[in-house]
Amino acid sequence: MATHRAISPDSCPTCCKIFAALEDRQKIAPEDPLKAAELGALVGLQSRATRNHLSHLFAWSRIDANRRTPLPGVGVGQPALPGAEQWAANIIESDPVFAPDPTCAKCLLALARLGWSGEFDIEELAAAAGVSKRSVERHRPHLVEWDYVRFRIKTVPGKDGKFKGRGPSQFELMSGFYARALTEEERALVPARASAIIDQVDWYRGESPEQRADAETAVGFVLRAGWPEVAILRALDASEARDPFNPTGYLHTLLGKLRAKRYLIPAQAMVTGEGQLRLDQCSVCRTATWSASPARLVLCGGGTCLQAGTDHDTRDVLPLHRTA
Repeated sequence: MATHRAISPDSCPTCCKIFAALEDRQKIAPEDPLKAAELGALVGLQSRATRNHLSHLFAWSRIDANRRTPLPGVGVGQPALPGAEQWAANIIESDPVFAPDPTCAKCLLALARLGWSGEFDIEELAAAAGVSKRSVERHRPHLVEWDYVRFRIKTVPGKDGKFKGRGPSQFELMSGFYARALTEEERALVPARASAIIDQVDWYRGESPEQRADAETAVGFVLRAGWPEVAILRALDASEARDPFNPTGYLHTLLGKLRAKRYLIPAQAMVTGEGQLRLDQCSVCRTATWSASPARLVLCGGGTCLQAGTDHDTRDVLPLHRTA
């Protein structure tokens, strides 16, 4: 008789029940994923057996790395994640302080198997690392202290908007390295970069020139600390629909979370080079701009040129294609 690991989840009635339960939950409450015990109660299994079937579904690409999100279509085997796992293995081998602690090493490898970032249940992490839940809770702060992982607790709001409970914890693997100090040439471009960031914050509109200047100054302080544009815009909720009573005060409150802090580079950005900003020129208007794009085509507005359609664009614009 074939082992459970060798058969397709489609041939396992329990896997099918679990997958159906996950699909139902995804439709009803996608922001409130089921815990292993809750899922087991629905299908008549203990938590450990439930986690075993969840791991099997993940191995066959039926669910995402968070073990709760069903994936459409039929999988052909979960793709390996050599990048994150290899990075974690290198850290364990090369860091003389981190390496002697075997429990921390097991936890880091277990997280890396899920990818560069994602969600996890602490019981599942303990099972994947081969340690107890208490050991994970004890050693998780060490991973944060050594700047190798950042955790964020996901809260689950109730119908009345009040705190209902905690969802799966979110994590991101970090490189352990902080952004370097800006050069004199880069510092000279900070005012222009700060102005461009304010332009992209949709909810910050119609403020007086004095308030606008104060906002740009505040953003400039964060830029000089090494924070990239994408991280600042994320902290400012630039893509969210906000209607603050005091936009300038709200902006300073959000920036306060970054002020006096250095930018810790994510491990994926450090290993793959993605997200590493470099000084370049816009392919349309030739304005100096910072870009993380590996392509030769760089635009000062990200996907568009900020000068397109202006007098500048019609007078002395250079060809779109680049030769270098």
